[in-house]
Amino acid sequence: MNHNSIYPPEYEASLNPLDRIRFYTPQLSKTHKKIGRFILENYEKATFLTSAKMSQQCGVSESSVIRFSTALGYSGYSEMQRELQEILKRRLSLSQRLELTTETNSDSNSIMHNVMMQNINSIRETMMSLDERSFQSAVELLSHADRVFLYGQRSSYALVYFLGLELRWIRDNVVIINGHAQELDALSTITKNDVFLAISLPRYLKATTKVVQFVWEREIPTIVITDTKTSPLIPYATVSLLANSEIYSYSDNIVPIASTITALLNAIGAATQPASNEMLARNEQLWKSFDLYI
Repeated sequence: MNHNSIYPPEYEASLNPLDRIRFYTPQLSKTHKKIGRFILENYEKATFLTSAKMSQQCGVSESSVIRFSTALGYSGYSEMQRELQEILKRRLSLSQRLELTTETNSDSNSIMHNVMMQNINSIRETMMSLDERSFQSAVELLSHADRVFLYGQRSSYALVYFLGLELRWIRDNVVIINGHAQELDALSTITKNDVFLAISLPRYLKATTKVVQFVWEREIPTIVITDTKTSPLIPYATVSLLANSEIYSYSDNIVPIASTITALLNAIGAATQPASNEMLARNEQLWKSFDLYI
């Protein structure tokens, strides 16, 4: 950070990467100014570049790109890249996301490798940053509430459905809602002894925020699984679980949230022993009687 600045440190810390580049331009070296100019002029494309590819585009060394990010006050290139992606999450249409992916990855094998590596990094980042106390609070609420209400729309509904399906194997009274009017009627009976969980990713749906606010205003314990502290769901959360959901293309990156859900399911199963194991045994017997699996 600029310790000689007339602005307070909290002001500088609040700046996004594009504003930081503009803010620090007078103090940057010639090489860093070159990198900054490239990002300002091509930030949509720059967001998806590795530090190595960024160095090639700018005609500088990779170490210069990394030093540039630290000169802006970031811990490294990956932190700056994540904040650039936060800007894009709110501005890019789905078609623009797909176009950028095909520009930065020229063939199917490159796309496969890059997406899978980014998924691995997203899970690692989520594991390192997920607040353990929040996770434990979510486990306790989902384990001991009278009823569990799960809510999600569009791609988030797939995650909610997976959570609800497997949660029903180890506990009862699980209600899955996907936003249809007749399903929202279930919320008319929700009480403070229940728990409500919602999942939402960029681009955030207004309807999801409204439903979460509705539940929160009735003082129902509310868990939200989302991507960042700037998510519109955060103000209405009793407990928030943040998953590092970086964008790679037009499709949402659901891998870190699916991993978080899997961790929740296993922790709930352990927390509710022996009841969870007994319920699983009953379900196994039921599936066997119907000859459900090959």
